[in-house]
Amino acid sequence: MKKLKKSWWVPTLIATTIGTAVYLVMPSDPAGPGPAEAQNDVRAVAQSLQLAPDSPRALAAPAAELSPADAERLVVQKRQLRERVASATASNPPSPAGLAEVTGQGTQLVDGAEGRFHGTPSATQIGRNNTNTIGNGGAASTLAEPAAANNGVQVLASGNSRHYEISGNGGVTWTSTTFPAGPSDAPTVCCDNDVIHDKGRGVTFLSTLYLNSSGPPTNGVVRIFVFRNINTLTPNCSYTIDPAGTANNIVPDFPHLGLSNNHLYLTLNNLPAGAAQIRRFNIDNMADCVTAATNVVTLPSSVGQRIGTPASGAKEVQYFTWAENSTTIRIWSWPQSSTTLTSVTRTLSTSNFTNPDCRGGTLNNDFTDSLWSSIHGFNRRAAAGKGRLYVYWNVGPDASHTQGHVHSAIFSEVGLTLLAQTPMFISGNTACNGLPMIATNDRGDLGISTAVGGRAGGGGTAAQAFVAIADDFAGGIGFFPFLSLSASGTHNRTDQRYRDYFTVRPHNPCGGWWSATNYALSGGTGVANVNSRYVEFGRSRDNGCWNEWKNAVPALQ
Repeated sequence: MKKLKKSWWVPTLIATTIGTAVYLVMPSDPAGPGPAEAQNDVRAVAQSLQLAPDSPRALAAPAAELSPADAERLVVQKRQLRERVASATASNPPSPAGLAEVTGQGTQLVDGAEGRFHGTPSATQIGRNNTNTIGNGGAASTLAEPAAANNGVQVLASGNSRHYEISGNGGVTWTSTTFPAGPSDAPTVCCDNDVIHDKGRGVTFLSTLYLNSSGPPTNGVVRIFVFRNINTLTPNCSYTIDPAGTANNIVPDFPHLGLSNNHLYLTLNNLPAGAAQIRRFNIDNMADCVTAATNVVTLPSSVGQRIGTPASGAKEVQYFTWAENSTTIRIWSWPQSSTTLTSVTRTLSTSNFTNPDCRGGTLNNDFTDSLWSSIHGFNRRAAAGKGRLYVYWNVGPDASHTQGHVHSAIFSEVGLTLLAQTPMFISGNTACNGLPMIATNDRGDLGISTAVGGRAGGGGTAAQAFVAIADDFAGGIGFFPFLSLSASGTHNRTDQRYRDYFTVRPHNPCGGWWSATNYALSGGTGVANVNSRYVEFGRSRDNGCWNEWKNAVPALQ
C-alpha cells in the first residue's frame, strides 16, 4: 500500500468498509468512584471484518429520478418509520435524583456577524455565507438537511436531494450531479446525507441512504463515496454498507460520519429493531480504495431505543453518548487500538424530554416534533477538545426555562469527570432553541450551527439558523453568549418537522475557523423557499489564517 502524506497540499484518498454486526455484551464491575461517577458499566466487543470497495460499475448507472412529490414522500415515510419505532420503544425509565439544575446566563441573538476583518480579537466574523442554490434549493426536500465540508476554496455538499454538488469558489456557484443507482435491494436514493473531510489525508467522504421503495421502505443500505479531490464530481470509489445482508429487512436510519486519527466511523439506527450500531473503518485502507479492515458493534441498551453519533475532534479515543434516563448519561469510549468499547454513567441535572410548543412564523406553525426533544437522542451531539468531552442535547421547558432549549454537560477526557453543566437558552426565555450541532476546531474551541424560533403559546419567529463560538472569550466552559444569524426564514412546515442534519466542521486548512451548513424557509413552504446556507466563521483573532487560505486550491491527487 502506498504511504500517505500528511500534508494539506496533497489530499489523499480514503475508502470504506463494512459488514454485518456481531456483538458480545459483558457487564463490568459496577463499583465506581461515587454517586455522580461510574455506575452500571457495560462493555461491547466489536466483530472484525473486511469490506471490499464497490465495483466501478456501481458508479456508472444513474439512479432513477423520482418526481419531487415522490421524493418528498419517501423522505417523510422514512421519518415516519423512525417515529413509529421510537414511539413503540419510548421507554423513559424511572430516574434517580439528579444534580441541582444550573440556570446560567441566557444567550443573545445577533442579526449578523460583522463583515469587517479588524477590531477586537474576540469578535465573531462570518467570512462566507453563501446560498446552495442547487443541492437544497429548487431540487430537494423542504426538510433540507444540508451537509458540507471544505478543502480550501473547494466545497462538497449535499442534502435531502438526489444529487450532490461541488463549488470551486467557496459556495458562490455550484455544479451538481446525480447519485448513481443503489444495489438491487435498495436502488432508490433517499436522504440523510453526511459529508466529512479528513485533513491529515486530504480526502473527503460523502454518505447517502438508499431505500428499496418509493413507498414505505422496508430495506436500505448506506453508500460512502470517497473523493481524493473535491474539484471533480466523480468519486474515486465507493463502499456499500448493507446491515441486513441477504435478509433485506433493515432500514439503516440516521447515518452519521465521524473521524479519529486512523479511522472513519459510521453510526446507524437500524430499524425496525432500533439498534444503535457503529462501524469503524481503517482510513488508510479507505484512502487507497482497497479492502478495508472494519469493526462492527451493536451497542446494547436495556432501556429501549438509543442512538449515538461520533464525537467531533476525537483523536486517540472516539466517544458516543446517550441518555440512560432523565438524570443519567452513558458515555461510550472506543480507543483506536482496541476492539472493545467501555462505558460509564454519570449523574446530571434533570432533562425534561418532552415535545415543546415552538409555534411561529407567517403561518404560526410549530417546527418541533416528538423526536425534537426525546430520550432517544436524535439531536444529541458530542465534541472533544482541550482535554474535554462536550455533550449537547435538546430538552423541553422546565421550572427555570419556559421554552424548549438545550442542555449540555462537559467532562474531562481523563476519568470523564463532570466539569460543568451549561444550559443554552435564549435570553428572557423568548424563543425555543435547539439542534446543537457542535464541532471543535484545531484549538479545541467549540463552534455550533443551531436553530432558534417559535415560542410557547405561538407568535414567535419562524425557525432560523445561527452560528456561534464557545471559547476563552465566551466566559465559561461551553457557553455560547451570542448567536449570529446565518439563515433567515419566515415560514415553518405544517407537519412539525424541521430535521437534524446541519453540519459544522473545522475549516480546512485554517483550523481556527469552522465551515457549517444550515437552512430556513423564506417566503413560503415550497422547495423554492429553502434558504440553504454554506457558512465559514471564526474569531477575528484568526482572520489572518482564514484570509491566507480561504481561496487556496489544494494540489490534485
